[in-house]
Amino acid sequence: MESDLERRGPRIPWRAGVIGLSVLAGLACGDNATGPEGDGELGEWLRSNGVVRTYELRIPDSYVQGQPTPVLLAFHGNPGTGEGFESYTGLTPYAMDAGFITVYPDGIQGTWGIEAVLLVHDLILHLADSLSVDKDRVYVTGFSAGGSITQLIACALPDEVAAAAVVGATIEKEISDACLSSRLIPIMLVHGTDDPVFPWDGAIFGNVIRFSMEATLNRWKVLNQCQGDPVVDTLPDLVDDGTRVWSESWTDCGGSAEILFYGVENGRHTWPSGTSSFPPGYMTREISGQEIVDFLGRHTLGG
Repeated sequence: MESDLERRGPRIPWRAGVIGLSVLAGLACGDNATGPEGDGELGEWLRSNGVVRTYELRIPDSYVQGQPTPVLLAFHGNPGTGEGFESYTGLTPYAMDAGFITVYPDGIQGTWGIEAVLLVHDLILHLADSLSVDKDRVYVTGFSAGGSITQLIACALPDEVAAAAVVGATIEKEISDACLSSRLIPIMLVHGTDDPVFPWDGAIFGNVIRFSMEATLNRWKVLNQCQGDPVVDTLPDLVDDGTRVWSESWTDCGGSAEILFYGVENGRHTWPSGTSSFPPGYMTREISGQEIVDFLGRHTLGG
């Protein structure tokens, strides 16, 4: 689970402005590193930015070689691993049922930086070399620091990522400043009102400025060119877990973009229906990975 490192925030050394593969091109360099002795489908490693990167790979039972299959990349919090994130979220069964190839990358020393953008690009190409990948249906999701990096990826790769889902992370100022207003991507956000790591009303941790949830939604409304007020709905309170969940949705947006937000009253820094809360507190079981998979799965690039 996340530590004080999560509160301080990941060290992401980017400059405000246009972000994308052109910025990262100078980072990429070949090397002769030998990967780990993997026993999975693809050995579960690749070289990106001159570094051997590892990941967990899950292929659905419905997979058929030659039939394009959607891919979901899921980013863990700080510090963490892909394997731990899979266990914490319980996301794999939902993704499997939806027919997604699911990938849980490992951060460098348990965390994420700007190199994650290039990693996503390289992972898509790497997977497509051996598997039948539907490049029009590549999705990203992440929790906490992984949610921050998911927003960075969404801004940097709108032509490669069809939709994004962010849990337990508001937008940070540097990411907001770096995102161009012409970047359109469907995005879902889930956040608890009592989250101390990415506080609902925003906070400053050292030199990391985390926007409030309201400011985060307003920023994505601008980025996705959404108009008008959201459609607001309160979900049925089906589980006695100390939380109530409501949704806000904007569909009058540019292109095929939209915003779906789930607010969790009393919710802490948690993945919905995850295995634990950090710090201890209320975790909603009114929603789960099912809603995330459902949202992502209805989107394709440019449609």
